[in-house]
Amino acid sequence: MLKTILGAEWTIEQELATTLDLVRRLAADSASRLVTCLIITAVVAYTASAQLAIIWGLLVVLNEYGEFRLARRVRRTDLSVHSRLVTYFVHLWIGACLWTSICLLLWIPGDIIDKLTGGAILLGILINGSLSYNESRLQAIATCLPAIIGAAIMIGWAIFDPHLGEREKVVGCAALFTLVAYLVTGAHKSVKTREILRTLVTKTTRLAAEDPLTGLRNRRSFLDVVEAHAGTGADYFIAFVDLDRFKPLNDEFGHALGDEVLRTVANRLEDHPFVLAAARLGGDEFAVLCAVPGEPGEAARQMSILHSGLSAPIRSEAGSVSVGASIGWGRAGIAGTQVSDVLHSADVAMRRAKVEHLGVVEFDPVADSAALTSSAIEIAFRHALATGRIRGALQPIVSVNDGRIVAMELLARWPKSGFPRDPAPQDFIPIAERLGLLNDILWATLRQALPSLTGTSWLLAINVSPSQLISSQFLPKLSAIIAQHGIPPERIELEITEQVAFRNVDQNCAVLDEARALGFRVVLDDFGAGYSSLAMLDRLPLDKIKLDRAFVGELRERTEIQKILKATVSLAHELGMTCSVEGIECAETAAMVAAFGCDQMQGYWIGMPELIEQAPVLLELAS
Repeated sequence: MLKTILGAEWTIEQELATTLDLVRRLAADSASRLVTCLIITAVVAYTASAQLAIIWGLLVVLNEYGEFRLARRVRRTDLSVHSRLVTYFVHLWIGACLWTSICLLLWIPGDIIDKLTGGAILLGILINGSLSYNESRLQAIATCLPAIIGAAIMIGWAIFDPHLGEREKVVGCAALFTLVAYLVTGAHKSVKTREILRTLVTKTTRLAAEDPLTGLRNRRSFLDVVEAHAGTGADYFIAFVDLDRFKPLNDEFGHALGDEVLRTVANRLEDHPFVLAAARLGGDEFAVLCAVPGEPGEAARQMSILHSGLSAPIRSEAGSVSVGASIGWGRAGIAGTQVSDVLHSADVAMRRAKVEHLGVVEFDPVADSAALTSSAIEIAFRHALATGRIRGALQPIVSVNDGRIVAMELLARWPKSGFPRDPAPQDFIPIAERLGLLNDILWATLRQALPSLTGTSWLLAINVSPSQLISSQFLPKLSAIIAQHGIPPERIELEITEQVAFRNVDQNCAVLDEARALGFRVVLDDFGAGYSSLAMLDRLPLDKIKLDRAFVGELRERTEIQKILKATVSLAHELGMTCSVEGIECAETAAMVAAFGCDQMQGYWIGMPELIEQAPVLLELAS
């Protein structure tokens, strides 16, 4: 019955939301309603009867009190929705009847002034009801119907009043027809307005959920569909599709042909029998949600069929074109239980298909484990860096002569990562370099390390990458940070690898000269690991060279290595440079390095890298 009166789209939940909004608006508007009540009471007292005005005013005040109490009831979540709504709508009906009654009491026995007053109040009730309660047809019925009935009574009274002449009765009949016309027109406009609003809502919802070019779902809508399907418990798999040769085709023939290709691909995806939903994720990337066929191996066969269909030539005004596609798919259960796991597995499989030119690839937990781990590390790394969980570690560099700590090398560590094994620097440093976050790591760990230098004579060695070295902001930012901690540049060593130093030598020499002019010390790290020329040492502004661990790996067994090490140390001293050796892992190697005249050494036998939180231990070691 209610559905018939209120429309097929009406729901009790929607009505409750509208009622709660109405309660909030009426609570904010209570003062103006009371002022209106006082004005009308005064008018009634002046034009009709003071007793009638007092009685009616008291009834209105009681009604407003009831509004206050019932508003609290509507907000109570422990009561049923039906109970809350029925009680409030009865209150609205009684309030409308109360306001209509004063109009009738003024109209029926009154003179022309009373009738005009009653009619004006009734007109105000109708206008207020149509404006204040237009969001709910049920609320409009509860508030406007008593006023409409009151208007009909007034007109009927005017028609059948024996004191009225024919002219007055004609006017009354005209008023009756006007009222009927008002009701019909209002009802028609209400229906049309609702239809227009429903159409606009449907259109807006559709536009918000679909890709405007292809008509497929967009990413958000696709995720909603996948979540809903996964919630049913039905088996499913997701495939990611990336077009192989779309960009060259789009660049050569223009966007018009590119758009036509995308629309054709979208149609082919939708036409596949096992595709439940298809989406364009952006650019030339698509995704499909598929039902799992009953027969083993059928899913793989269907993906091959889909790949063949997408790779088929596309006829266009420019002729027949073919783009090809890389498809990766992952099945719920194998790829994971969460929708995000299945989506991620399909993405990983698709990228393997594209890189290895495999066409179609099913997610393989073994084959794709490295990609999954790298991706998981990247996501976790961003969060760890943002939350300060990338920590600095210090490894001591000691004097060969007396074993005293002369410097500390600053390294980055990721403790308590949440992975079964904490990622090593070689796991996350390349990720940081790719993401442009090397400086963020350096600034974070440097701020942790600088307080440890207080009260010591240590130097602090930091590793510098090519991207950092050529940045015009690097040296000013580094100078500012160490100045904040009262550390002079002379206590900071910039370690650059020979691969970095010997690439773009002229540019690097200019940057390193600037660094030395500011007071920083420059160290050539991993010397001997590449194909460096000894003659280049004279061109670079260096304070120290650090020999690669490759020198000491076979130092005890091979006399050739011993001769090379001895000659390199001698050359460094001739050029006025300090010579350091890393990779010292036993006492015998340390003794040989000392015998060859090296100045400093570093390695696990000397001291393991310790988190900066262990700086007190290092201080004790230094003493």
